Amino acid sequence: MIDIHSHILPAIDDGARSLDEALDMLRIAIDQGVTTQVLTPHIHIGRFNNTKQHIEQEFTIFKEQVNAANLPIKLLLGAELRIGPEIMQLINNDSVPWLGEVGSQRTFLLEFPRTEVPFGSDNLVHWLLSKNCLPIIVHPERNSTFLHNRDKLQTFIDLGCPLQITASSITGKFGSDVQEMTEQLLIENKVSAIASDCHNLKGRSPDLLHGVDKAKKLVGDDIALNLVNNSPKELIARNKYI
Repeated sequence: MIDIHSHILPAIDDGARSLDEALDMLRIAIDQGVTTQVLTPHIHIGRFNNTKQHIEQEFTIFKEQVNAANLPIKLLLGAELRIGPEIMQLINNDSVPWLGEVGSQRTFLLEFPRTEVPFGSDNLVHWLLSKNCLPIIVHPERNSTFLHNRDKLQTFIDLGCPLQITASSITGKFGSDVQEMTEQLLIENKVSAIASDCHNLKGRSPDLLHGVDKAKKLVGDDIALNLVNNSPKELIARNKYI
């Protein structure tokens, strides 16, 4: 399986706090069948002021440590960007570690706040698309505005933004309302990827397999497995951090 969203890169955001924790998280992912793990630390100006250069440096170090530990997993790099006008400057300055390319469009993970969809977000996405940047909207089911007003989310679907749902949303970890919306998105074929969005070894441990198993019961094996294989493979195509 391919997991395109994780916070395993240690001591860089609110994910793994140490190398030992990060390696243990990878071991869990491997045991569940993850063969490609994309590391996607936050870039959230004002909270996680990570830069492309710093993320790349930490990734290089971590890859060497993973190789030394003989863990059989392919690591790739990306980032999870919080929506806001700062994204425009990051893109203009070539300061985004791109997830991959779909056609001529560069892909990245785009995060909305938990409760709102900031005013002008649709205009920002229009601008991104005009710059050949394709935002993948992460965990939309966990945004309360999208949860209670599906038309708001449909706006971004209509613009062509892929959706990535969280494995633990399918299993009910974030509540019944979130689970219900996640199931609807799957059944309506509006999902492009299932990912773990894992952060630690306790409350947010790697759990991609559990989400996929639940998805199989909803939409069948072929569709569920496509969301952790061929579909995310297309989104990370030509990742430069191989």
